Amino acid sequence: MSATPAIRLLGEVESPRPLRAQHGLVSVRGWCFLAGVAEPPAVRLTTDAGQLAQTARHPRPDLHPLHASEPAAAHAGFVIEGHLPAGVHLARFEARLSDGSWQTFRTLSLAVESIPLAAGIDAPAATGTVTKRVHVEGWAFQPDQPVSELSLRYGHQEIPCDLGRPRPDLARSHPASPHAAKAGFKSRVILSAGRGPVRLKARLADGSTAIARTLLQVDVRTDENHPVDLDFSAPRVPLTTDRRMVATPAPARSPQSLNVLFVLPGSFASNSALHAAALANELVASGHEGVIAVPHDVETLAHHPAPAFRGLLHAQVAESSSVFSDDRAPDIIHAWTTRENVRRLTETLRARHGARVVVHLEDNEQELLALSLGRPAAELARLATAELDRIVPADLSHPHRAREFLAQADGVTHITGRLAEFIPSDRPRHLLWPAADARWFGPRPRPDAFRHLLDRRPGETVLFYHGNVHAANAAEVRELYLAVLRLNQAGEPVTLIRTGRDSVDFLGPLAPEVAPHVLCLGQLLHHHHLPPLMALADIFVQPGRADAFNDYRFPSKLPEFFALGRPVILPRTNLGTHVRHDIDAYVLDQANAAGIATAVSELRSDPDLHQRLSQGARAFAERHFSWRRSAEALMGFYRLLTTR
Repeated sequence: MSATPAIRLLGEVESPRPLRAQHGLVSVRGWCFLAGVAEPPAVRLTTDAGQLAQTARHPRPDLHPLHASEPAAAHAGFVIEGHLPAGVHLARFEARLSDGSWQTFRTLSLAVESIPLAAGIDAPAATGTVTKRVHVEGWAFQPDQPVSELSLRYGHQEIPCDLGRPRPDLARSHPASPHAAKAGFKSRVILSAGRGPVRLKARLADGSTAIARTLLQVDVRTDENHPVDLDFSAPRVPLTTDRRMVATPAPARSPQSLNVLFVLPGSFASNSALHAAALANELVASGHEGVIAVPHDVETLAHHPAPAFRGLLHAQVAESSSVFSDDRAPDIIHAWTTRENVRRLTETLRARHGARVVVHLEDNEQELLALSLGRPAAELARLATAELDRIVPADLSHPHRAREFLAQADGVTHITGRLAEFIPSDRPRHLLWPAADARWFGPRPRPDAFRHLLDRRPGETVLFYHGNVHAANAAEVRELYLAVLRLNQAGEPVTLIRTGRDSVDFLGPLAPEVAPHVLCLGQLLHHHHLPPLMALADIFVQPGRADAFNDYRFPSKLPEFFALGRPVILPRTNLGTHVRHDIDAYVLDQANAAGIATAVSELRSDPDLHQRLSQGARAFAERHFSWRRSAEALMGFYRLLTTR
């Protein structure tokens, strides 16, 4: 990279990548010098969270043979050490030029791990086993910030603790941390019945959570809420042990690498991110480079196991001259939807780099905006552009600007056929179905030992539904809950296992009635934790009907339903128009309460139908749901656009 037309800045960061800083301590080694300058320049590391100066310089005799005419090369090694706040940061390695300005020579992601929680038990003992119901006292200390809440955890128990007890010993050993003086705690109540190792769970001042292990064990057999004959020492029944992460063979390497930047409208915890991440991983495996930019919460990248791509914030991408390791611009910018935060960044980068722009469609964005603002889509489309600028949120699509964005795109990918209605007739387009991550989602037998503990009645049937509830799907998810209630009222024992968050009250007065028949597990941060839970199910259900919302989308859960090899009940819309009733799935004209209840009842009473649809679901998944094949086809589309 050139600092000025006359001076070349050469340098490299040699610490293992991705860069990781354990316990908040950054330690990075590398080399840097200016061509034609006798002394190597000062080096620093700059992030949005802080800056670290060079702390040491060391000889690099290995560089001299490679740069014999450069006297600075032989002593160009540097070390940068220091502490930065926990999180994933964009790290810019900069060198000071002779005019005093600073020039970036390498930009990398830096993951800074939090400082571990330190803790100890003073009473009843620091080690050993406690069998009596007593208070527990000790200390819990995080050097960089106070602990705001603390609880003891063992077995199935969690006991809150009172904080703020004096600890002069910690104050003396950690004089730089004023909160150390009151790091002592005492359990709020005496120990309850339970068995297992004691851990301390702390909520820190910044809202994060930390866990500390101790050497203390609890073995309290009974209390006023647990009978004496309850055996806490019984062996644990695992949820599943029959399927581990499946290694997939590496794809063929591409002869020419492309730099692909995906721009998302939400964090790495979104369904959109699951799709983009799967494609980016496949592209990187075949020799390309992938970067995914999100507008906020970049730390949610940790929800994805072993990502092969880089994850950055929109702001970091906007500020950096290049986010790829070869310092080149992106060849493809894949704008994941027409939403405003995606459109704005994409247009900025297109103007800067001249990259090909592909826009991805996965929803009827006009209908989502209408539902969000509570106004008909046709009425919103008639508003003036300036008025829409005022009322359209950054994470939704602007009717006028989205249309212009699509008209200027080099190509468009779309998740369902109906979405082609929004694509200008002269724009190249590519149908891009989602898939299921083959490392985790595949055939899993039902873990009957665990199901035996879960089943409340003989002949129990378990349904499973994962996904958030929001204004657009609230009515149809309510129909699923209502079907579960009606089946139980008719004497057919059915339990629904549900994961996900609720942003609206979709049950109202139905909630207490249906609650005994629903096991709600909340949001699972790591998507690959879902399959063992899904294996508990006998049937998967996607509620809904053909309408302006469902006709244009492709629920992300459907490929995962089919991949596990269970009967799938779904409405005759989106994927339901492609599968065969009674062969691939159980297809309903309307997957409402009545239809779902009828389908579940029939599958419960007809083992042959259940088995046929289980096999049909798996066979359909094998034919149609593969991220590897999707990525190969997408790369063919990219090649078509870059050679035009």
